[in-house]
Amino acid sequence: MTQALHPIARRLDAAAPMGATFRALRASVRGWVEAFGQSLGNVFFIGQPWLGLLLWAALLSRPALALFALCGLLAGVLVQWVLRVPDAPGLGGGIKANALLTAVVSGWMSGPMGMPWAQQLVLAIAAAIAASLVTAALTRMLARSFLPVLLWGYCLVAAMLFSVCPDCTVRAAYAMPVWPMPTDARGWLGSFLRSMASLMYSPHAVAGVLVCIALVLWSRAMFLAGLAGWLGGVLLSLGFQRLGLSFVWLPLSYNYFIAGMALGAVIFLPGRLCLLVAAVAGALTAFFGLVLQYVLGWSATSYLPVSSALVIWVGMGALTLAGERAIVERNATPGEPPEQRWWKEACWRARYGRTVPLFAVPVSGELQISQGFDGRISHRGMYRHALDFQRSPAAEAMVGSIWGAAVTAPAPGTIERVRDGVADNPLGVSNYAEKWGNHVVIRLDAGGWAMLAHLQLGSVAVVPGARVETGSYLGRVGNSGRSPMPHLHLQLQGSPEPGAATRPFRLANYFTAEAPATALTRWHASAVPPEGEVLAQAQAHPVVYNTLASMAPGTAVWTCEMEGDIPRAFKPGQARVQQIQVRIDSLGEQVLDAGEQGRLVLALDPDALRVMALDDASAPLLRLLAMGATSMPYAARVGTRWSDVAPVVPGGGWWRPWSLLLAPYRPHPFPVVHCACTAIAEPGPSGSTLAWVSTVRTPGASGPRRLMCQFAPLRGPVKLQAEFATGVLTFRLLSFEPAPLG
Repeated sequence: MTQALHPIARRLDAAAPMGATFRALRASVRGWVEAFGQSLGNVFFIGQPWLGLLLWAALLSRPALALFALCGLLAGVLVQWVLRVPDAPGLGGGIKANALLTAVVSGWMSGPMGMPWAQQLVLAIAAAIAASLVTAALTRMLARSFLPVLLWGYCLVAAMLFSVCPDCTVRAAYAMPVWPMPTDARGWLGSFLRSMASLMYSPHAVAGVLVCIALVLWSRAMFLAGLAGWLGGVLLSLGFQRLGLSFVWLPLSYNYFIAGMALGAVIFLPGRLCLLVAAVAGALTAFFGLVLQYVLGWSATSYLPVSSALVIWVGMGALTLAGERAIVERNATPGEPPEQRWWKEACWRARYGRTVPLFAVPVSGELQISQGFDGRISHRGMYRHALDFQRSPAAEAMVGSIWGAAVTAPAPGTIERVRDGVADNPLGVSNYAEKWGNHVVIRLDAGGWAMLAHLQLGSVAVVPGARVETGSYLGRVGNSGRSPMPHLHLQLQGSPEPGAATRPFRLANYFTAEAPATALTRWHASAVPPEGEVLAQAQAHPVVYNTLASMAPGTAVWTCEMEGDIPRAFKPGQARVQQIQVRIDSLGEQVLDAGEQGRLVLALDPDALRVMALDDASAPLLRLLAMGATSMPYAARVGTRWSDVAPVVPGGGWWRPWSLLLAPYRPHPFPVVHCACTAIAEPGPSGSTLAWVSTVRTPGASGPRRLMCQFAPLRGPVKLQAEFATGVLTFRLLSFEPAPLG
């Protein structure tokens, strides 16, 4: 038998170098694709290098220009190597992209002049090097600015070339195909397609089709915004012509598309107002193009992407003036498809509100908000973001007022200021000389300063410079300063001085009542409680916490039972057994991995177990878990209710990208899930220790109406039952094999 294995061993030994060679070849191919695809893809805000190759295919409609583009790319790489700087493409540009386009315009100009090829290539390389250096300098100058470099390096060098040899420009322009004004639908479609490739000096319908395909494959929202910008610019251009103005706008109409695409979906996240922003951006680009033509005397410079770059800069400045109240939201990561980034940001806001600091309730027991944001007494103007806590009437009748209650830190940070020497006031009397009385100011790790005021004389237990965590003891509730009755004042402010202007914040992890004078059974992950709201800190239930936190990595095998008619989007395949690998990733999150059928990511947050992401999941089990187990608070008791949104992309299969495109423009894009805890049992031989019911209030046409989930220690989810309009789908955990430790 050993002898028989020798040939196999020899084959494996021979295959090992081949495998290494294949991996090296694959890495080399990937590097070339990134160099070629990314350099041209950045021009159109496309972050996928493989899609950038489609743009090279469009450029190949004029092979000579493709050769010049290659020379420009090599020149850009050379400048990067000499300067020892990485190519930071940012938005719509980069060193290689600017060098590439500059070489193309140089070849476009010199071709009709009959110059020898060697001279044309030398001129193109020199121009590309100049554009690379200009782009590198602009990148350095704008490093601390929010303005992107775009294609300014290309525009500046191309304008110089046009000025040096105007005859070259005229001859090259006459060598281009005639571009008549469209008169019918076919003509308008052809003009649009030609404009899409005009930036690469290849205004042909076939090249335009390739550009459109690359854009649509990368981002449908980006293409839609660009189309809105193009239409807005075209309508204004036609209006200028009706006024009798001389305006040659077709060759520069690609600027309308770029400006609409950039402001409507790339720099700012897509949304219902962003299509209007894109259309206005296109129209403003047409206006700037008209002005440039008149100012520059119809020079070829006016056809460069100068007008779109100006509009992008002006739009970025204007649309960010309002700060948090702006009508559009800035895209923090423009390197991924805009609709996907919108989905993540919108899901986060739907679950937690806008990104503001979260504060734990600083006093235990049942409380009432005696004055909230924009309160009727003193929470006005610069002090409008503040909360006052008192005992609720029911709690005061049982345990007395809030006087002397322990005050804890609402968030982690460092003690910045302390005041402890102001006498407490008799009931009904305020000390107007000491506005805040005894107080503590904390410099928060999350930014800003939290102030807790009106503390009891002599109770402050911290000093400046001390480190505090959420829940650290600070002092006791008193009645010092401008306080006629014992209460605790809490606010977030923008500077450490007591009484500085306040900022928005939210309370996290607390209970309220479903109706007045009822038990506190409604759990909130984060919210701003209104004035008069009765609430209490949410304390973790030991059994619930241990059940959720003990889910171990391993291999889970599930079985499926089907009753009635299950919608196609959730119908399991022929195999009624599903294997799921449970593992812990580098961030400490639980990952339920179904291989090619997707992944479900769960996070053990400080207050709850939450579904964080559902990555391209086609497995019905994972999709239903994402809705049924959207979140489970550690503080849950039997009867506890809470609501959340499921981070589930609508639709599935081939329809998913188009459904994601429409999501930013829908009023309610997320499934809202209302949950209720139904059972909590001590660990025992029966297995299930935790159960809850989730009702989906905004399901899709084929979505589940009701889901019942069960969790057990170590194994995590053990049962999931989904009720649809026409059937029931039940998943049960058949076996679970924990992964070996170490």
